[in-house]
Amino acid sequence: MNKVTLLCGSRKPAPGVDRSSSSRELLRAVVVGLQDEGAEFVQLDLRDLGIPQFDGRDPDECQCADLDLVRKTLAETDVLVVSVPAYWNCASGPLVNLFNVLGGANYDYAQNRPGPLDGLMVLLVTVGADDSSAYLGAAQMRGMLASMGAWVSPREVTLGNPRRAGGLGEVVRALRGLGQYAATAPLPGGQQR
Repeated sequence: MNKVTLLCGSRKPAPGVDRSSSSRELLRAVVVGLQDEGAEFVQLDLRDLGIPQFDGRDPDECQCADLDLVRKTLAETDVLVVSVPAYWNCASGPLVNLFNVLGGANYDYAQNRPGPLDGLMVLLVTVGADDSSAYLGAAQMRGMLASMGAWVSPREVTLGNPRRAGGLGEVVRALRGLGQYAATAPLPGGQQR
């Protein structure tokens, strides 16, 4: 059974706003799929983490307890499921910032040094303000995470504006299936990290 981490990349809702985050809500169906398989998992939520703004430092220099928690969690994870909010045809800035901070300045990486997400399998759940934002946000995250050494699975769930979507039953089934897959998928290279 894979060790799975769920990462909600949304900072919504803003204080005082009653509307929930679609990115966070969609992860609930992934959790059901993980529970179907009896998988153990941990959850990280960007809304609860105080991640510094990327300023070019190496992550070891940041001295941030929440960043250390994310790094430790990912080091112990086989599969990362990232819920990606996407607006204005790209992934949300705070989520991109998290991965920039995790990686540090790319131009300082030695060519033979493994990437900061080396060997990690990543599954994406992308929800956009519209279809264009969702698909472009997912493509942006695929490229970013792959360049950091992750193996980004082609199996993903991408959804344009859920407020305009009809019945979401098919999407919920796909998300549940994604959770089941995260728990049991063969890992790249055939072994756990």
